[in-house]
Amino acid sequence: MINIEEKKLKLLFFEICNRYSKVLDKDDFIYIKHYGEFDSGEFEEYFFEYYNKAIKNGLPNYIEKEKFLISENYWTEDQEKELKYKKEKLAKLEKSHKDLFLKSQIDKSKQEINQLKKDVNTLSNDKKQLMGIYAESYAQGKVDFIYILNSFYKDKGFKTKLLDIENYDIDENAYYKYIILHNKAIEKFNIDNIKQLSLSYPFQNMLNACDANCYYLFNKAVYDLSYYQSSIYSYGKFFHTVLGLPEAKKLDSETKKNPDKLIEWYNAFVNFKSKNPKSSGKGMSFVMGANKEDMEYLKQDVKSDMNDIAKAKGGTLGIADLAKLSKI
Repeated sequence: MINIEEKKLKLLFFEICNRYSKVLDKDDFIYIKHYGEFDSGEFEEYFFEYYNKAIKNGLPNYIEKEKFLISENYWTEDQEKELKYKKEKLAKLEKSHKDLFLKSQIDKSKQEINQLKKDVNTLSNDKKQLMGIYAESYAQGKVDFIYILNSFYKDKGFKTKLLDIENYDIDENAYYKYIILHNKAIEKFNIDNIKQLSLSYPFQNMLNACDANCYYLFNKAVYDLSYYQSSIYSYGKFFHTVLGLPEAKKLDSETKKNPDKLIEWYNAFVNFKSKNPKSSGKGMSFVMGANKEDMEYLKQDVKSDMNDIAKAKGGTLGIADLAKLSKI
């Protein structure tokens, strides 16, 4: 049976390595260049050009537009306070989540974070619709437009640009089809696919073959890498390290093949080790609040339940036993 998802990942990797995506425009193929940090910097000067132009023509900036909405009661002070409060609460929850290592606590924290993200997104989208166009959004929209149109080339070597847009005061409607072509071509380079590809067996094999050396992998200096090349290498090297841990060998195949589950397990494992430095994964260990599932999740071959420890001690635990356990 042909594995369609595997073939999609191979094509994804091919395009990432070559730094372009090929699309059909009528009867001819055209090429969309994958930009990197160094490439995209040249377009930032246009932000200030259009920002100053917007201000000069009377378009308010973000703060001015926000004040206007509040003064006219389109967006209230209470809504702004609620949005600020929930953003701050979300930031605190995400920070504390990074320090957790017990699966029971991690699952509960994820539920709280996901719900709070929904609340923040709902409020943020409501405000965004009311804000409409302001100087910063107008300027950034122009930069994004210029950025996309400049990524089209007639050849895979990026010698000849497809569009003549020397004059940047262009009619966006005339080029709208290229925006659609671009967005459709790059939608597959989402972070989920990047993580899945970097964890795949073929890519991990390539990392092993080049000793996880970025230059040998892409034959380019770091500043010449595209965003996608940088991302796949960073994630790939991270997963390469995680899978090399002795404890990771005990993980089930589903976790080993799932980027998000592997990341979550690794973070929990690192937190556990940092807070329980004396734990070696061998013999008996006691972790306050941990149940059997928590310790199995961490791949610690230890007893964590007080009842199990009590049984090993003959059925009961004395004060001296509890004091000793608290120091383990």
